[in-house]
Amino acid sequence: MFLALGLVWPKLKLTPLASQVAFWFLIYSAFATIAGFVIGALLGAGGSTFPIAAAGARGSDTQEMLIRLVMYPAAPTGIISFALVIWGLRGYPGPLR
Repeated sequence: MFLALGLVWPKLKLTPLASQVAFWFLIYSAFATIAGFVIGALLGAGGSTFPIAAAGARGSDTQEMLIRLVMYPAAPTGIISFALVIWGLRGYPGPLR
């Protein structure tokens, strides 16, 4: 994902503020998602948030809440970042080279 967006990034038509928001929201979203899975693996928990990946492993309510607190904010920031990237690609003439 970072490689593909890195290739597209110079083509974006965004203001400096929108570009910074998209960049930092993307970084946060990616690492928060990874951190949630790592925390789940270390604690042997995560069954309420990602049941297939956790293979039924369920931790205490506190552990499950910690995973949710780390992972849930990653979704809106990722959506905002991708929306800004798609918005930045508007009106680009021709194929991306």
